[in-house]
Amino acid sequence: MAEPRHTDDVELVRPSPPRREFLKKLGISAAAIATFQTSTSDPAQAAELEAGFNEMVNKMGDHFEAFPSEGIDGFLSHFIIMIQFLKGPLAGKMISLDMPTAVQTVTRSAPFVYRGSSANHSVEVPVPKGCTLSNRICETDFLNRPEQFFQIGRETVWMQILNLDAQMHDPTIGPVRIILGETLKAKYPEIFLPSYGIAQSLGNSRFPARLYFNPYAVIETQFGAFRAIHGTLSYGRVVAFPPVGTPVSIAECIPLESVDDVRKAGNLKQPTNNPVARIIALAHPIDVAMQLSGEEAFNAVERMIQVAV
Repeated sequence: MAEPRHTDDVELVRPSPPRREFLKKLGISAAAIATFQTSTSDPAQAAELEAGFNEMVNKMGDHFEAFPSEGIDGFLSHFIIMIQFLKGPLAGKMISLDMPTAVQTVTRSAPFVYRGSSANHSVEVPVPKGCTLSNRICETDFLNRPEQFFQIGRETVWMQILNLDAQMHDPTIGPVRIILGETLKAKYPEIFLPSYGIAQSLGNSRFPARLYFNPYAVIETQFGAFRAIHGTLSYGRVVAFPPVGTPVSIAECIPLESVDDVRKAGNLKQPTNNPVARIIALAHPIDVAMQLSGEEAFNAVERMIQVAV
């Protein structure tokens, strides 16, 4: 006579086989999948492994797409900034800025496997017609080199900000304008440097990836123009380009130096050690991708700048 079934007994239900498409993205062959499914003689053990695997996919997300080929991305982004003034009429004050969205364009290389600094990588990036920025990024171009973004043997994409012109009017300090890329080069050619970034796979290849930028910017105010340099803008787990909605912030304070002092110093890659203010908090989230080609987005920024100036 069979024992009565208790109400709290849980019936073992064999889950569906591991997600084949997911495994293929990880480079696991169909033969390996079949071997896994047939090698375990204990159905309960196989079910437990499959359930654990599927639970991992459900929590992590199926974000293992291949990196796209080279291209130009156009999107809307905005700055959230807190500035602490160190000198001048606002010395000691802290100002928070929540700036409206602005159009930004970024060019990126084709993916490649990073082989270390000794390989002296030099990669091409597409630039739109009318853009005067370089179409090549070299190993020595990066101002900051966070170690985790230069892992040997991992698939990598190098990037450059083509253009960004963000503007607002603050009730305390008046008009504020932040410019990078082509706009900065046109207005301040003598102190211009490009803004480069890197996306590198968290594994050997494909998304998800980590991403950072070394933005080289000028912030214009009625109190003067200030250069922002040597900040590392780090993004969270990136699963697409552009990384819409991914958290992004700085890891340390960014000094704001007078453009006049930078001109006098002459060394563009080094701080003047005489900051007027500093950025103590900054986020620069990407809000939404533009449904335009990279060249159309770049030209849209140029037209808006011409109208605003």
